[in-house]
Amino acid sequence: MSTPRTADTAGHQTTRAPEFDRLFTSDGHTGDSTFSAIAHMVDPDLPPGLDLFSFLCADLLHHIADRLDLHPRQLLADLGCGRGGPGLWLAGQARANLIGIDFSPVAVSHAHHRAARSPHIEAAFAVADLASLPLADASVDRALSLDALQYAPDRVAAARQALRILKHGGRLVLTGWHPHMPGDTRLPARHQHTDWVRVLRAAGFTDVHCTSAPAWDAAYQSIYRTALTVPAEPGTALAGLQGEARRRLPTAHLLRRVAVTAVRR
Repeated sequence: MSTPRTADTAGHQTTRAPEFDRLFTSDGHTGDSTFSAIAHMVDPDLPPGLDLFSFLCADLLHHIADRLDLHPRQLLADLGCGRGGPGLWLAGQARANLIGIDFSPVAVSHAHHRAARSPHIEAAFAVADLASLPLADASVDRALSLDALQYAPDRVAAARQALRILKHGGRLVLTGWHPHMPGDTRLPARHQHTDWVRVLRAAGFTDVHCTSAPAWDAAYQSIYRTALTVPAEPGTALAGLQGEARRRLPTAHLLRRVAVTAVRR
């Protein structure tokens, strides 16, 4: 989900933590988010209780789990974790441990509440910027970033932080979008020149692989379209999602949903 943004010196747009604080506050901290409820309407095969704030479908979620190849007792860092749901699910499926990082204090507070309902998962959460992670070098086995690195003012610097915290042989999986036509001015500035393969290679990652699928694009667009069919009160999270849908749907077909995997050697 997106909110009003300001242009940064890197040529794309960034979103400030207080904007996400307002978004998370408007949705409360009990149960699934409004966004997550819409996503489940689009794809009933999504696991329950994910509390999504990213454009996932079941096929993409399982692709992420497969690419992470997370093992019991390994440590997963969820970078831009939001309210923690997908990271907790992935860690729980693998019987792994989780550290979630987000720049929104409200999101991290909600993640703590959610983790308390899953005592079988060893999880911790911290408020921090993705460009300055409060984790030691080579301290995590896997890293995950769902639609979050796009908000970093310097994407390569944020990717270098992910590289720094990964153990040798560890891997990062991120999701985002690539433009079908680089430099397409019909797109928001954030997406016009996005190339996550180039960003991760520039940060020092190796074995960088990008995957896309028509089903992922369809789910992204269907979440917006479905949101527009549901009555919404002014000022609610749903009303905000509907406003975003009206802005984004006219150009959504110009983007390709991607999942990118990279390794620290």
